[in-house]
Amino acid sequence: MTAMFGTSGIRRVFQNYSESDVMFTPQMALDVGLALGTYLNGEGIVVIGKDIRTSALPIEYALISGIVSTGCSVKSVGIVPTPTLAMSLKYLKAVAGVMITASHNTPEYIGLKIWNPSGMGYTPDQEAEIERIYNEKAFIEIQWDEIGRITYENDINEIHISDIINRVQFDGSSLNVIVDPGNGASCEIVPRLLSAYNVKIITINAQMDGKFPGRNSEPNKENLIQLSKFLKSSDKESIGIALDGDADRVIFLDENGEIVDPIRLLTLMARNYLEKYKGTKISEKNMKVVTAINSSSLIEDVLNPLGCEVVRTEVGDIKVAIAIKEHGGFVGGETSGTYIWPSTHLGPDSIVTIAKILRMIVEEGKPLRELLKDIPEYPFFETKFRLKKDIPFTEDINKEIIEEMKETLDSLGKKITNINKMDGVRLDFNDGWILIRRSGTSPYLRLTGESSVDLKSSQIVNDLAKEKMEKLNLI
Repeated sequence: MTAMFGTSGIRRVFQNYSESDVMFTPQMALDVGLALGTYLNGEGIVVIGKDIRTSALPIEYALISGIVSTGCSVKSVGIVPTPTLAMSLKYLKAVAGVMITASHNTPEYIGLKIWNPSGMGYTPDQEAEIERIYNEKAFIEIQWDEIGRITYENDINEIHISDIINRVQFDGSSLNVIVDPGNGASCEIVPRLLSAYNVKIITINAQMDGKFPGRNSEPNKENLIQLSKFLKSSDKESIGIALDGDADRVIFLDENGEIVDPIRLLTLMARNYLEKYKGTKISEKNMKVVTAINSSSLIEDVLNPLGCEVVRTEVGDIKVAIAIKEHGGFVGGETSGTYIWPSTHLGPDSIVTIAKILRMIVEEGKPLRELLKDIPEYPFFETKFRLKKDIPFTEDINKEIIEEMKETLDSLGKKITNINKMDGVRLDFNDGWILIRRSGTSPYLRLTGESSVDLKSSQIVNDLAKEKMEKLNLI
């Protein structure tokens, strides 16, 4: 049986009916709703939000049917960004939330992500219990007069905007920004937020459309060519902002149209925080930043000398949030462009991140490119390949990968200094590192590497790693 949950909830290709457990059907959504309601003992309010994908509608109705059939009540907030759903739980006094989304995946995908009242996604232990109930069909039984109610919240975006404005205050009238929501769920909320700050904005791909006609949903270099060209040709716009379909990810481009590495940006924001609160009780209690194992080592090199500890986790915003909850920290983030601000809630929030970045630019009185000039940029190379078989990476597979990569690194004269099997296999060597891991959201193998020498050196290691993965018949 295929595992239900990945690193970011459930995510599969939609099909209206299938006997296979590798597709996402309304029947599956119904049973997940029953399992979640059973887990909650048929009590409390569950908030349901969705992104703009065409298949979100049947999944929503099936999911809600399952939840209310256990006795739980539902508050539907309609089409919203994932961070808005996560933020809303405390305001709506909910015991859980479910976002119907496949995030940055292509349009045929749909999925579910379940949230705690704190705004943190369900932990692996919680997901395992939901999956157990789902597989055993051990659903709670209620009577006809115990079915839960459904109510609707019409403008949860306004609550999110107000919450951010109360926390992050500045006058953005000096800023010219171009926003690319990618036809996703943030098409309304981001322009409204920036207008509230008096920011001058223009938008592209700002009409909600679940087929993503403007560009593919993932805000990567390949998909942001149009936005980059606009910034390069404009002498007015000072920054570009791009989001994915459900707006849990946000990518910034500087005034020259260059994409800013999210870890460099995380490091900049963390340093800005440490300098702002240096010597205060706030700083003394929160001298930690959390990031995943696939993030650049530049974050340690910049923040460690300032007395800030960097905590590493497995890949996935839930893993980052869990580490923040367990170890503390004032911010967490990942290479994908997710940022978690625990003072707000424990889910990735691109919307509040936008406000914080723009406030920093206004307060410093410098463009983003200049603010970043003393944050190093290490040669970083990342590729992905479809797996021949959609299988989990077992200890035996990891052992084979380590043996093959030891041989490869030895042939290049590189000395291995550490091997980390927290998430896949990461091998650190004298002038860089490489991480080989299975994607948690799609059937791909990801090769991520960094070099202190040059990009070519990093690429050579990645290319040889690809050959070894082909030898192991993984790709």
